[in-house]
Amino acid sequence: MASTSHFTLSRCTPNDMQELIQLYYDCFSPAIRLALMGCSTPLKPGELKRLTDLMTQTMSDSPHDIWIGIKDSQTGRFIAASNWKVHLEGSNAKRQAVEAPPWLEGEDYKSAERLMGVLHEMRQKAMPGPLIHLNICFTDANYRRRGAGGMMLQWGCDLADQLFIPGYIEATTDGNFLYKTFGFYELESIDSGIGEKGVTMRRDARSRPIEGGKAAVLK
Repeated sequence: MASTSHFTLSRCTPNDMQELIQLYYDCFSPAIRLALMGCSTPLKPGELKRLTDLMTQTMSDSPHDIWIGIKDSQTGRFIAASNWKVHLEGSNAKRQAVEAPPWLEGEDYKSAERLMGVLHEMRQKAMPGPLIHLNICFTDANYRRRGAGGMMLQWGCDLADQLFIPGYIEATTDGNFLYKTFGFYELESIDSGIGEKGVTMRRDARSRPIEGGKAAVLK
């Protein structure tokens, strides 16, 4: 019987990264491409490969780094993806600060470095303990408002609830509505310095216990 599902969600592997990074680039504005990805608009030779290599290395080396991808069931191509950082330690003191793309130069590097510093400081203040952080989230423009984003948010929120830890996001104004439907609320505005408006958002840890088991049989 043919599948009736439009999309499929699965955990990504290093072999997926080249396709994911191309889609990542295509989904964002030139300002975000430059500051967060280290990529120009239009692309310069080697930029996308450098980003792909960096993301692949991080996926392979970091125990906190998880990529989730959504594929169109008919084409088999990725149409959305998200990068999650799952931190179970009790303190944020050992969390590595995010860094500007190391191949940027001059004012481009200084601007990216400043933004990374702002984001790291806000993360440290808002989430001092364990958390699940939605670091990156994007959907192909041709597939938006068809449920892919909701599938990824549901996956992340279910994981957070199973672990009894809060969630954290840096969101653009476009993503606010979706995140709010999953229990995220705004904390403070982000002074990006690159002309993009954003806010930090938090989702509180699950407080309800998980109940189950069977009643004892009285003899």
